[in-house]
Amino acid sequence: MITKNVDKIKEFSPEQLSEFIPNNLEETIAYLKVCFPTKLPTIDMSDREIWIEVGKQIIIEYLENKENSRNVQP
Repeated sequence: MITKNVDKIKEFSPEQLSEFIPNNLEETIAYLKVCFPTKLPTIDMSDREIWIEVGKQIIIEYLENKENSRNVQP
């Protein structure tokens, strides 16, 4: 499956790819927030699904903290 996706990516030129791939950490965070919006757990979600959602948000928060700490340093 991954090989199939890599082959598909190779079909695009660098210019075309740049339209989809964020150029910096700030854009990456914004992109991830759109792809993985915060979801509140529902009664029908399994424990595993809840932890997957939490994991997505932890990654976004980690990147936000990195970006914030980079902006604070002189």
